[in-house]
This record gives sequence, structure tokens and C-alpha cells, in this order.
Amino acid sequence: MVKCRMAAPPNPPDLVQAIAAILTGRDEQTALLRQLVEQGAAPRLGHHPPPVPGYQEFLGTQPPLFHKADEPLEADSWLKTIESKFTLYPYNDNDKASFVAQQLRGPARTWWDNHVAMFPAGTRFSWDEFNEAFRAHHIPAGVIRRKLTEFLALKQGNNNVMQYAQNFNTLSQYAGYHVDTDEKKQACFRQGLSSKLQDRLAMFKFNTFSELVNGAIVQEDAHLAHKAEKKRKAPAAGSSSSNPQRFRLVQSGPQRAPFQH
Repeated sequence: MVKCRMAAPPNPPDLVQAIAAILTGRDEQTALLRQLVEQGAAPRLGHHPPPVPGYQEFLGTQPPLFHKADEPLEADSWLKTIESKFTLYPYNDNDKASFVAQQLRGPARTWWDNHVAMFPAGTRFSWDEFNEAFRAHHIPAGVIRRKLTEFLALKQGNNNVMQYAQNFNTLSQYAGYHVDTDEKKQACFRQGLSSKLQDRLAMFKFNTFSELVNGAIVQEDAHLAHKAEKKRKAPAAGSSSSNPQRFRLVQSGPQRAPFQH
């Protein structure tokens, strides 16, 4: 009788080899994840990338409209406000200019339409390009230099201190390094005051520009009060003190000739 011999079962894998295979697979997965992270494409389980904010999100920040600027710094202020709105959402840079253009009205919109017409149809503008064109038109360097000249020549003249201070503050926005410290600002303000107020304030030192303006107002009020008091005490015109002069004028008139027989 032939006896069948069963094949011997395969030897179990070596434990060291099994562990090495597991570690190798894990290293490969780790390297793949590291590569995805470096490429900015690491998967998030159950999460989708947030949508890029659009025009509705921009409108939700309540951006101001712009028609025209009577003063160049009004246009500059509008631009800064718009830029502050951009910090609220991660907008696509190529969308910013088109969003902001929708806030232009009247003369400002006409200017932008004319500017766009100089380029091929469908041209998209970056925010930097819009910013540069807007500043060149609404905040020209020549006007800024003119405002600086006005500031350097500013005098109080016939204005009171409050009126002079308002003009000073408006033009000082164009003065740059001339007023970039409180000390410089005080010096410029003093130079424009009337000579009377400069004399009255010469012995006073103020810690801040605001204190200087207030001190000038106090001295101006004191000077006006003194003038009013002096005028009140002055003799009124046509009083009795002028009568002797009238009498002398009468006496000094032509004399009547003596009566002759």
C-alpha cells in the first residue's frame, strides 16, 4: 500500500522581516504625507477648502462710495479705508480692483471708465495698478507740493486763533517732516501767529500742541478784553471837552469894525 506524504507547511515568516515590512510601509506613508503638506495639499478628513470671498462679502464690509475729492487727502483717506476692508477677508488680488471700481460714482466713475478704455478689452487690473492710477489722478504730486507751499506761508492774518488753527491743521497734513514731531508743529504754529500773540506767548512753554493752541486762545481773549475796556473808558465823541475849542473858534472869527461917527 502506497502511503501519501503530505507537503510540509511553509515555514512562518521571520518575525524580524514582518516588523521591517510594517515599518517600511509606515515610512512610505509618512513620506507621502510630508510631501502633501509641503505642497499645501494635505487632505482634511470631512473638511473642504473655504470658498474665496466674492463681491457680496466685500459689500458686507460697507465700503464707502467715492464721487470726487475737493482735497487730495480726502481721496487718500478713502483709499486707506478701502484697504482696511481688505484685511477682513482673504480676497483674490485680481478681484480687488473690480470690486472697488463698483464703489466709484459720478466724476470718479467717468475717470475710471476712461482709464480702462485705454487698455485692451477684458484687461484685469491688480489692486496695485488701480492704486497707482487712482493716486496719480486724484492725489497728484504737484498739488501736494502746492499745499506744502501754502502751509509754509500760512499766517494768522485777520483770522482769530481758532480759524488759524483750523487752517493750520488742514494744511499740516501736507507738511510731512515739517510737523512730524509735536515740537516742530508748535514752532510752525507760533511763527504764523500775529506778532502781538507771539510776544505774549514768548515766555510760555507748552508740553503739547493742543496746550499751545489753548494758550493762544486765552491770550487772544485777554487782549480783546483789554481793548474793549480801553475803548469803554475813552471819552465819547462830542462831549463837553470839545466845547472850549468851539468857543475859541468862534472868538477867533472876523472882528467887527469899530463904529465911526
